[in-house]
Amino acid sequence: GFANKTKMNLFTAINSAMQTALETDPSTVIFGEDVGFGGVFRCSTGLRDQFGSDRVFNTPLSETGIAGFAIGYAAQGGTSVAEIQFADYIFPALDQLVNEMSKFRYRSGNQWNCGGVTVRTPVGAVGHGGHYHSQSPEAYLAHTPGLVVVMPR
Repeated sequence: GFANKTKMNLFTAINSAMQTALETDPSTVIFGEDVGFGGVFRCSTGLRDQFGSDRVFNTPLSETGIAGFAIGYAAQGGTSVAEIQFADYIFPALDQLVNEMSKFRYRSGNQWNCGGVTVRTPVGAVGHGGHYHSQSPEAYLAHTPGLVVVMPR
């Protein structure tokens, strides 16, 4: 079972999980704004150095593009871990996530799959960030059939 437990804080656990994904699945890619530099909360620190810039890379400031790439890559059989830098910024990507990704398997009669998508985004993260860094929009997504929201406690 759990004989080899290591105590970790949240960001270390996220980094460890992404490292495990990269180690165990050669199709895994991690991308988003600043993830190549470690990310705004340092959750991807060291991963680009360890796994290369083809698998851990920065994207332009385009949440819709990040979501679209994640869905397309997963639809082709890859595993994508996309980071939206702050949950507040996910709204431009809702068309891709809610109208495309969540319905992908259903609209094909279970013939197509983009289940290899993880969208990682911090919620309620900065108490002093005002209206663009402190929102918690996860309830919108949790009420969307076809999406699963996971939050640590």
